[in-house]
Amino acid sequence: MVSSSAVIELIILQISVAFSPGLIIALIVNESVQKSRKNGLQVAGGAATGAIFITIITAGVVTFVFNLIPQILTIIYIVGIIYIIYKGVGTIRSSVETQSKVINSGSFNAGMKLNLINPKMWVFYLSVLPIFVTESGNVFVQLIYLGIVTIFVNLIADISYAFMSSYFFQTSSIKTKKLINTISGICLVLIGIYLFFSRFL
Repeated sequence: MVSSSAVIELIILQISVAFSPGLIIALIVNESVQKSRKNGLQVAGGAATGAIFITIITAGVVTFVFNLIPQILTIIYIVGIIYIIYKGVGTIRSSVETQSKVINSGSFNAGMKLNLINPKMWVFYLSVLPIFVTESGNVFVQLIYLGIVTIFVNLIADISYAFMSSYFFQTSSIKTKKLINTISGICLVLIGIYLFFSRFL
């Protein structure tokens, strides 16, 4: 089973990712302000549902490959660390999302579709979650568990933005969102470096 220390590391990592304003957050804020907070919460629920599908599919893929090539987890570990650091640098340098991606459907379906068609979500679940897996345990079960933890943290962040949407919709909050991105990016880079040293040195 996944160690408690690995779960804590994942939660810290995911908080840095989840609270950084992105497409889902932009859609939640837009729906909350333009329609109602209920619509924003529906987007959050849809995003979580999409993440459940991603969790199951990616867990199956990684487990299948691991059964064929047991050493694949080490390769994924390295790729995952590189992605975390890359994501951190990108988050620091990125501009703040001020508009959501337009998807013509209900709020719940829009959130689910946006997550399912977001390649960054698939890359994260395929390359980052396996970092916290122990090779001696059931890989599939561990990835499902880690996926649930990730979804839970994301859901907390999404709900928080739905309730704070009126503030984050204001132009004056751009600096605040940029500050959140900077802090999140620095945390991701530091976490990536920590994971590298804890595994290889």
